[in-house]
Amino acid sequence: MTAYPATDRIARFVVETTLDSVPPAAVNTAKTAFIDCLGVTLAGSRDDAESLAAKMAQEEGAHKDDSVLGHGFLTSAQQAAFANGVAAHALDYDHSFLAGGQPTAPVIPATLAMAEALGVSGNELLEAYAVGFEVTTKISQSLYSTVQHAWHAPGNMGILGAAAACAKLLKLPLDQTRMALGMAVPMAGGVEANFGTMTKSLHVGQAGRNAVLAAKLAAAGFTANGEAIESEVGYYDAYYRVFPEADSPLDSLGQSWELVESGLRIKPYPCGGLAHTAIDAALSLQGELRVNDEIEAISVEVTERVLGRIVFGIPRTELEAKFSMPYLVARALIDGRVGLDAFTDEAIQERRLLALAEKVQMRLGKDLKSTKAGRPSRVTIHLRDGRTLFRQVDTPKGGEEVPMTYGELLAKFHECAARTMTRSSADLVVEAIHCLDATPNLRILTTLLRGDAA
Repeated sequence: MTAYPATDRIARFVVETTLDSVPPAAVNTAKTAFIDCLGVTLAGSRDDAESLAAKMAQEEGAHKDDSVLGHGFLTSAQQAAFANGVAAHALDYDHSFLAGGQPTAPVIPATLAMAEALGVSGNELLEAYAVGFEVTTKISQSLYSTVQHAWHAPGNMGILGAAAACAKLLKLPLDQTRMALGMAVPMAGGVEANFGTMTKSLHVGQAGRNAVLAAKLAAAGFTANGEAIESEVGYYDAYYRVFPEADSPLDSLGQSWELVESGLRIKPYPCGGLAHTAIDAALSLQGELRVNDEIEAISVEVTERVLGRIVFGIPRTELEAKFSMPYLVARALIDGRVGLDAFTDEAIQERRLLALAEKVQMRLGKDLKSTKAGRPSRVTIHLRDGRTLFRQVDTPKGGEEVPMTYGELLAKFHECAARTMTRSSADLVVEAIHCLDATPNLRILTTLLRGDAA
C-alpha cells in the first residue's frame, strides 16, 4: 500500500498559500494570536528560565539581526527564536486550540525571528503564521484519537508548523520545503516528564530554534528524506506508531481553516490548562462561600488525563504550583482569581493558602470523559456546618464555548506587558499588530518588543 503523501501535501500547502487565500476571519484570529502570544512572551521574559536562555543567547555573540523580547538586545535568528520560544511558554500562559496543545508558542517566535532577519512585511509575517498554525493543528487533529503517550505537543508537533512557516518566509520551492520538513522530523521532541520544571519551556524554545535551522539549511541545499513525515520509521511511525491515512485532516489544508473552525483557547490563568475547568468551578463556588464558613474538605474529580498530568501535591516551587491541583483550587477560593502574582516564592508559602490546600483531594471521576470541548472537572466543598457546595464545569473559559471578551484579552496583554514596558508602549504594540497586514516592515513592532524596562 502506498503511504499517504503527508510531507508533499504539507509542502504544497506551504508553497501555494498566500494571505489573499486566507479567510478574513482567520487573519483576525491570527492578529489575536499575536496579541496574546507576544504579551505572554513579554511577561515570560522576566521568568528565571527565560533569563537564563536570554543570557546564553547574548553570550553567543551571534549576528545582531533579531530582537530578544523584553531584553533590549539583538542576536541571530536561531538564538532569538530559542530565547523568545522559552519566554512564550515559560509561564504556561500561552493559548491552545480545540484539539489541545499550544500551537502558537513555537510558531510566532520562529516566524518573528525569521521575518525580522529577512526584513519582510507584516503581510508576509501573517501569511507565514497562518501556514504554521494550520500545519500544526491539522497534524494535531490527525492524531486526536491516537494515544499521545509522553510527547509534549508544542515541541513535538509545533516544530513542523514552525518549520513550514519559516520555509514560507524564505520562499523555498516545493522540494526544499520538503527538505525543511524532513529535517524538522528528527528534531521534534519534548516529554511530559519535564512538566513542573524549566525544561517544559525549553521544549518550545528548541522547537523554534530548530525550525529556523531546518529552513535555513534547506535553503542552503542541505537534504533530508522528502517523505520523512509519513514513511516507515518517520514522524508518525516513530513518535505515534501510526501512519497517516487518505482521509487525514491534512487533506483539508487550504480548504478548511482551524484558525476559523477551532479558533484559539485563550488562557485566563497562567498554569497547566488541564486544571482550568477545576479552577473555573472553584471560582464559581467562591462566590457562594460566606464569611464565616469553615471548610472541612474539598474533593476535585477529574478525567484520567488530568489525574496523570496535574501531579503535584503541596508545591515546593512556583513551577510545581502550576501543576498542583491543591494549590490552584485553594488559590482560586482564597483570592477569587489565579493571576501572575500567584506564582512566586512568597505566594506558594502563604500559610493560609497551604492550610486550605491540605484539604484538597483530587481523584478520578469515573463518569467524566474528555472531549474536544474540554476536560470536565467536578469540585465539591464540604463545610463544617454540614452543607455541601458543588459545581461541575465541562468546558474551560477562553474558547469558543466560553470566550474571553476582547476587553479581557487586552487586560491580560497589559498585565503581561507591564513587566517590560510602559502602558503607552504596550498600546503601540497592540496598534502595530492590528495593522500588520498593511505594514511594509516590522521595525517599529520589533523595536517596541525589545522593551522599555530591559
